[in-house]
Amino acid sequence: MNLRIYPITLLCTAIGTSIFLCFSEKKELSETEKRTLATWPELTFDSYESGTYFKQITQYINDHFPMRDQLVSMAQEIRYNLGIHPDFAERVIIIPPAQEEFTNISSDTINKDYDADFKEAYTGLMLIINGRVYPRGSGSPKMGAPFAAMINQYANQLSGICNVYSCVAPLSSAFIPIEKYAFYNSGNRETLNAIRTSLTSPSRFCDVFGEMDKHFGETMFYGTDHHWNARGAYYGYVAFCKAAGINPIPLESMIYERKKPFLGSLYDLTKDPEVAAHPDTAEIFMPRIETKAYRYSPNSLSAPKATSVFCNINNYTAFLCGDAPLIRITTNVKNGRKAAVVKNSMGNAFSVYLISHYEEIWVVDFRYSGHNLIELIANNSINDLIFGVGMYAAMSHGTIAMMRNLGKNHSPALSAKKDSLRVKTIPFDSTNSLQIKKPTSDSIH
Repeated sequence: MNLRIYPITLLCTAIGTSIFLCFSEKKELSETEKRTLATWPELTFDSYESGTYFKQITQYINDHFPMRDQLVSMAQEIRYNLGIHPDFAERVIIIPPAQEEFTNISSDTINKDYDADFKEAYTGLMLIINGRVYPRGSGSPKMGAPFAAMINQYANQLSGICNVYSCVAPLSSAFIPIEKYAFYNSGNRETLNAIRTSLTSPSRFCDVFGEMDKHFGETMFYGTDHHWNARGAYYGYVAFCKAAGINPIPLESMIYERKKPFLGSLYDLTKDPEVAAHPDTAEIFMPRIETKAYRYSPNSLSAPKATSVFCNINNYTAFLCGDAPLIRITTNVKNGRKAAVVKNSMGNAFSVYLISHYEEIWVVDFRYSGHNLIELIANNSINDLIFGVGMYAAMSHGTIAMMRNLGKNHSPALSAKKDSLRVKTIPFDSTNSLQIKKPTSDSIH
């Protein structure tokens, strides 16, 4: 009699799983694994003959198995507990080296491309301190010169037409609140000062580290994610304002939102239960400005898709609704000024504060965009070009080359418009507290 129970149980399990797969809500993204889940494959002769169709069905079933996220989390917990872990708050973990590899993105949206920034340099030794993850590094001063050379090249080509700013964020290691790790703070300072000393006029330097260091005791980076948070990005924006000679909008005058807790990219790398026990909470500060935003494909300005400057998402993707090759933002600040921001994902939280000062902003992701930056500036009469990136983007010859290549082709549009664009200085509008002021002496080279 017992022998009959097993096939009946197996049959019931198979039927129950099939019913669940048919009628349950299908997720597009796994919050636990930070990746896109498989979709049901299309049956073609080639996929059937090669066997890939059935492999894709298997992947679909694996990705949408009942209670998959809970089972993945349980497996991670079991693997963690099989190891030996000292009972103290600080420890070092090793992240396997990643290939520095970037691919062209055919879509106009990359909603949760968490891995892209890690391919820049987030590998090797990482610190876990009281549930927060920090990279064990502070950049490299020797890379300041190559990055600055790229900035200088743009500044010289656009001299008299467009101001060019270097606005590089430090790493979270600069702000570890433990004295024995203070050398990371000085290391970050040295790396960013190496960029400053290599810039030549008319390039402009934004002292993001200096502004953030004034607020050392504040939480300016997420603990489970490699990005800075809204407060850290705000201090980067303040540094830009000082270099540009404009007044930053106070945080307290903005609309404030606090999201529900989330676990970010650094948790995804470590799978560490202690990190999981200290989730981040995203704070959002929204300037009181009316905006419209549009996303574009990597190589075309046709068929834009509407998006938002802020999205109702509880993690870093709330800023600009994630990455895209090119985003255009228009505002009700009618002062005639326009900006372009070249960025990796660190620039998302920074860019949203600029809506208080420009009537149009073009946000260019150097990893995915195939647009010619010089033509974009010439055709849209852009006044300010801002390189708002995280430090790792400035520390790699590969990523520096990608930023340089955005404007590698001499632009006929720029040549035709140079006379009309040159020395076209438009002062910031005196309304909405956007008065212009004299730039600080140490912000311009």
